[in-house]
Amino acid sequence: MSLSNLSSAQLAHLIGLVKEKESLQTKLDRVNAELRALETGKPAPKKRGRKPGRPAGAKTKVAKVMKSKRGKRLKAPLLKALSAAGSAGITVKELAAKLKVKPGNIFSWFYTTGKKISGIKKVGEAKYAYSS
Repeated sequence: MSLSNLSSAQLAHLIGLVKEKESLQTKLDRVNAELRALETGKPAPKKRGRKPGRPAGAKTKVAKVMKSKRGKRLKAPLLKALSAAGSAGITVKELAAKLKVKPGNIFSWFYTTGKKISGIKKVGEAKYAYSS
């Protein structure tokens, strides 16, 4: 079989078979490792590390960038809504509905970023007010 004479459909089928073979090979390697562990009485070594093809540290860099953007995106609308609510305050549930954000993200924001802002006060259960 010459690779230069294969049609695109045959090549796609060949690629699928190679992927399946690699998948089965990794499963077979895992089973062999467990069998060796049973024979020796030692536990099978745990596979650790990142997934193949993913650059080292890629997740942490992306997570840091996304975290800073999310917090900055949430701050201005939250403070605006809190200011509009006045001294009576507004609940987290109402804030979440108004800003179209999950309530858990709002709670998290108050306990991390919000506590650094001096004008924000907790005025009730899940209720906050802002005085600038």
